[in-house]
Amino acid sequence: MTYRLSLLLFCFLVLQPVMAEQKTPAELHISTPVWPGFTNADGSGAYANLFRLIYPKEQVQLVWHFSNYGRAIALVQQGKHHMVPGLSAHESIKQHNSVLLSAHPFDFDLIVAIYHPEHTAPPRLEQLKQHKLAWDLAYDLHLVLGLKEKGYEVLDIKQGLELVKNRRIDIYLAEKSELQQYLQGETPMKLQPLEYKELLKDPIYLAFADNEAGRSFKEIWDRRFINLYKTGQLKQFYRDYPQLTLPTLD
Repeated sequence: MTYRLSLLLFCFLVLQPVMAEQKTPAELHISTPVWPGFTNADGSGAYANLFRLIYPKEQVQLVWHFSNYGRAIALVQQGKHHMVPGLSAHESIKQHNSVLLSAHPFDFDLIVAIYHPEHTAPPRLEQLKQHKLAWDLAYDLHLVLGLKEKGYEVLDIKQGLELVKNRRIDIYLAEKSELQQYLQGETPMKLQPLEYKELLKDPIYLAFADNEAGRSFKEIWDRRFINLYKTGQLKQFYRDYPQLTLPTLD
């Protein structure tokens, strides 16, 4: 009995410092809409897998909070969550207070104009102000596109397409990969007779809360994004996810 107690005591004394050194992974609270194929409701998707690549699981645990885009940004602005993906690199970012952008973009939005060819000529970027426009809530595309006024903000792609088909608006502006994901979904509205035209490519960033935790997660992201780019791991990841566009960092 004495030997067994001594052995247990020895094991406890030896293992205690090791266990003390094993820190619980920090929780990174991510605020985002459900973007099918990118940030799915079950925590899967291209963006989700990229975040797991950047943040080592033994150091960081991803915690997902899904809401509409405007609320997702607001929760990070308020410091309630740590990070929101998808903010534009354009001057419009100055409109978003209390957030810190990642050092480099992690993807690009390809903005397309959806229109009815029987009623509207193929849109041109410099002529958009002549049309009645709509886009998704909280996207601030008027600033990205250099327009003085906001268009009509819709809740989702389905509503935007309906407005164009019903001639309530002339053009619905959307992100191309999101439109394609919607059109390939289970219950999409058909695009025909509408058509779309590509307008511009806009780099997008991650935005972190401007507090101690947000700055810490931003530092990890910026450092590992560059390191994984240099080793080629990031380039391989983007090859596996052709819906994403890797910025040139050389």
